[in-house]
Amino acid sequence: MWHVAPAHLSCVAEILAVSRLLPLMMLLLLPAVARAEAPPLAGCPGVQVRTGAAMGSKVVVRVCPKALGGDAEKAALAAAEQGFAEVGRLEGLWTTWSPDSDVSRISAAAGRTAIQVSQETLDVLQVALSGSEASAGLFDVTFAPLGEVWRFDTPPGSHEPTKLARVPTVAEVKDRLNRVGWQHLHLDVKQHTAFLDKPAMAIHLGGIGKGAAVDRVVALLRAQGFANFAVQAGGDLYCAGQNGARPWRVGIAHPRVKGEILGSLDVHDAAFSTSGDYERFAIIDGHRYHHILDTRSGFPADASQSVTALVETATAAEVLTKTAFILGGQAGLDFLQKQHARGVIVDAQGKVWTSSELSVVP
Repeated sequence: MWHVAPAHLSCVAEILAVSRLLPLMMLLLLPAVARAEAPPLAGCPGVQVRTGAAMGSKVVVRVCPKALGGDAEKAALAAAEQGFAEVGRLEGLWTTWSPDSDVSRISAAAGRTAIQVSQETLDVLQVALSGSEASAGLFDVTFAPLGEVWRFDTPPGSHEPTKLARVPTVAEVKDRLNRVGWQHLHLDVKQHTAFLDKPAMAIHLGGIGKGAAVDRVVALLRAQGFANFAVQAGGDLYCAGQNGARPWRVGIAHPRVKGEILGSLDVHDAAFSTSGDYERFAIIDGHRYHHILDTRSGFPADASQSVTALVETATAAEVLTKTAFILGGQAGLDFLQKQHARGVIVDAQGKVWTSSELSVVP
């Protein structure tokens, strides 16, 4: 059974109400909420930020310098640049757009031969397989053939519908499901190889790659002695230490009201990840189709609108949010608890479910 070690969530016990509307995508680092009796606490002085696009998402690396002054701030900026570059390097290993990537080579050799891959690819695939076992296959990196028949255009923005070429038939979906199954992916840690034992299968790291990239950047920054930073790739975020004199504060987007948040929480040395049906979706004949697929049916999962999870690593958080999204409601919370995670689930009817340690104020 796959388990995630309990997160260090000493600053995560309280979710705070936010009364105003804020522009945000899935996740947003929020300014401190001012108290009536005192001015707001200052953020990290001299923070260095590197922002750009990678893995099809916005990537932001914020690094607080170890001390005030030019050299310390230059070192923090260099670290932020290195972190951003690391995400780009991993994208090269895991993209499906290049035939030379580890992911493309594994898929191209399906049913024929094992492929030697990088340590980074082997690591993320090991976590993926553990997550597949723990979720009874609800999370599955071999979903790629199924994803190919659910082709959404690039989304114009959060909460804005995009286009779906067409809704596949039940027969088409069933045919693709025959090419999905995590048990057919075999890893040899000694030989550094990955092998899909069935022809026409394929893998895709879209459901775990950004979280894994965040964790690699976290390790890089910690290795350089930085204790206070935040790394975000799309809906995956890791917050380390403090944002100056205050904690890192993060908002949970309302899945149906653009610009509104359900609440905010302070995150300390933990990963915060959200999966929702409002980032890539299409409305056809009054029905919402989105990109989070239920591997049991082959169609978009219909139990949730969004799931947010807090846990020790961003890689684990990606696995947990996708699985809890498919399960929905109490079943989703039970799964998170079993994996030592905390979470907030908005079910298909808009009801908010929270772990017992958390409470959301509308």
